[in-house]
Amino acid sequence: MSDLLDGARELRHKIYHLEVLLEIEKGAQSRSWFTSRAPHAAEREAAIKRLTATGLIEPSETPAHFRLTSEGREFLQDLRRKVGAGNALDWTHADEIDFTKL
Repeated sequence: MSDLLDGARELRHKIYHLEVLLEIEKGAQSRSWFTSRAPHAAEREAAIKRLTATGLIEPSETPAHFRLTSEGREFLQDLRRKVGAGNALDWTHADEIDFTKL
């Protein structure tokens, strides 16, 4: 049972990292979004560190603070192509996505 719980926890972290990556893609996040002490701030900080370490984002000048790298853009394009790109979600190709970068 603990393996299942650990797997679910890991999946939740990866999905949250994906959410942070998508927010960074949108841009125009305030400095407080990156530095806040809100309940999810620690998770957000961990996600930003992980995404930076894997090369999907990089620090940038104000006002963006972080931006996607070319690898990050390619990752999101690949993800969108595999799950429907704006159409109804098709998770049948989810096993082809390299979630190790998240």
